[in-house]
Amino acid sequence: MTQVLRLWRKKRFEIQENKRLSQEIELQAYLTRLILEDRERQVEAVRSSLSMNGESNTNTPPEINEKIASIETFSDNCMGEMNNLFSVVDERRRRREVPDFLCGKISFEILRDPVVTPSGITYERKDIEDHLMRVGHFDPITRVALTSDQLIPNYVMKEVVDAFVSENEWALDY
Repeated sequence: MTQVLRLWRKKRFEIQENKRLSQEIELQAYLTRLILEDRERQVEAVRSSLSMNGESNTNTPPEINEKIASIETFSDNCMGEMNNLFSVVDERRRRREVPDFLCGKISFEILRDPVVTPSGITYERKDIEDHLMRVGHFDPITRVALTSDQLIPNYVMKEVVDAFVSENEWALDY
């Protein structure tokens, strides 16, 4: 039963992850299109101002060519910065998954306040205390007698979880 619950949570997170990825890709395509449309609009405005002054397109003054070149350079710089930003995001786009050892054995959520039992199994404090109060005074995995005063804070696991969460802030939504 617990394995089915864990698989369901992973599947739900995977669906959310695929949706997020497709939204990021759509956003990048949309921004690219906006930059290119703005570039074309600005170049066309410069060319139309040239035709309004009675100049022919064959004798384009150098300052107009420079203006068009600066518009294209600016647009290329914007496109480059956007692509650099999305390449950083691409690093984070790789499959994201919370390792099982960072999740509680009862709720299957990321450990926030991990405690270890005398048998060496780490649980989320509120989950194991709820188990002890509602089900009985025994370890849910080993079935060994257990009381809440035997629970010891697992500071090492807390540091591991905190390090993982600080590097992977998305994990808070897991």
